[in-house]
Amino acid sequence: MKQQLNQWWQSLQQREQRLVLVCGIAIAVFLFYWLIWQPVHQAKASNQRALQQAEQQLLWLHSVLPQLQQSGVSVERSSGSLSQILTNSARQYGIRVNRMQPQNEQMQLVLDDVAFEQLLRWLHDLHYQHGLRLVNLDVSLSNQPGIVQVRRILVE
Repeated sequence: MKQQLNQWWQSLQQREQRLVLVCGIAIAVFLFYWLIWQPVHQAKASNQRALQQAEQQLLWLHSVLPQLQQSGVSVERSSGSLSQILTNSARQYGIRVNRMQPQNEQMQLVLDDVAFEQLLRWLHDLHYQHGLRLVNLDVSLSNQPGIVQVRRILVE
């Protein structure tokens, strides 16, 4: 292959060799620009825009934080024991509790496989309707789409 290329090169006239060399350099510069320089430059610009947006959002959040803290939407905790609230609420949402284990003022739950959206609605209800706070959640994917395995939920 190298010999064939060398023979081909030697068969060219000096003028043709310069033309091929100039074209090769031009193609190399073109490829460098379009395959390396331009994508890196675009990614940098995109990341800078995203950083500026995040900084603006952070400034805005810091400016409204005092107002949010003052408004302090607090939900009264439902009457009844923690286990009663969790059991009744889970039954209402069609969620099967596999295991429930008290830990001081908290309750640890293990659930059967559940639809992710259903789990989110239930957790939302626990917080905003019953005044419970989610401390920890350990979720993994299931073999079925949209279904998750809840290994551990810790609420107080």
